[in-house]
Amino acid sequence: MTTLAWVGEVIARLIQESPENRLDDFGGQPIFDAPLVGIADGDDPLFKHFLEVVSHQHLQPRPFLQRHSPEGTDLTQVKVISWALPFAQEIRRSNRGRDLPSRLYSLARNNGGALIYRMNSRLAEILHARGITAVAPTTTSEYDVFRTPDLTFSSTWSERHVAYCAGLGQFGLNGALITSLGINVRLGSIVTNLPLNPTPRNYDDYRAPCLENEGENCGLCLDKCPIEAISLQGLNKTRCNIQRKEIRHKFMDRYQNELHLLPTPIPINRQTRNRFSLGCALCQCGVPCESRNPFGIPKGNKRNAGY
Repeated sequence: MTTLAWVGEVIARLIQESPENRLDDFGGQPIFDAPLVGIADGDDPLFKHFLEVVSHQHLQPRPFLQRHSPEGTDLTQVKVISWALPFAQEIRRSNRGRDLPSRLYSLARNNGGALIYRMNSRLAEILHARGITAVAPTTTSEYDVFRTPDLTFSSTWSERHVAYCAGLGQFGLNGALITSLGINVRLGSIVTNLPLNPTPRNYDDYRAPCLENEGENCGLCLDKCPIEAISLQGLNKTRCNIQRKEIRHKFMDRYQNELHLLPTPIPINRQTRNRFSLGCALCQCGVPCESRNPFGIPKGNKRNAGY
């Protein structure tokens, strides 16, 4: 029988054994540590809610899998397997500055995206070999990244919201998901007819305490953002994107010449091409939630919690 434990072992092995998880430019430094895996029910009402809070184009798991399954496929159960991949400690430590992301983090972030894209296909192949239907939305033509009419950034499949639905965490002040392995993670998912029990969501609120209480419980990510894109109400996506563009402008040409950057097919407004993404994540490093969920720490001790 295929179980969640088996799925978790397969994902962990795909990460561990993948050559893309090693950075030759940094002595074979691994990008990701062992993953955290959760299961969402494809018919969970939250997916309908994502049509409102993410985008009216957000994919719904059951009709999506129907469109990508051979006729006659048993879709009695539709599940979404979601995983969080925590960056290795050395990568996180290198990115605890306050002005610009580290060279190591930029490479790891970019190549980690390529690894996840390729891993999605590899995982689908493994499941197909066992007679299981499985499709990763981000590898299909239905996936797109775009701006909505109010100029916020959105997509047809939000890995953060899917991970929330799968019980992996809650949203912090900076808009990222705080998981039990911390906030400095990359996310991935796949839709399948594999009969698995959904992971319980041990929370009633989508907001982590730092967002729910407008930074009262911590707020250190505000200090870490060099362009003040984070406020006590949350993340300004437009300002954050300005920072990402500035990082790309400063470093992309140099890094392409000096480092082994792996491209990833990324669609923007239905135009898919191989792209590179350096990211930033200064607000996710050097903070109490960097590598764990810190909200069991008594109030007042957070700034000295260690990480």
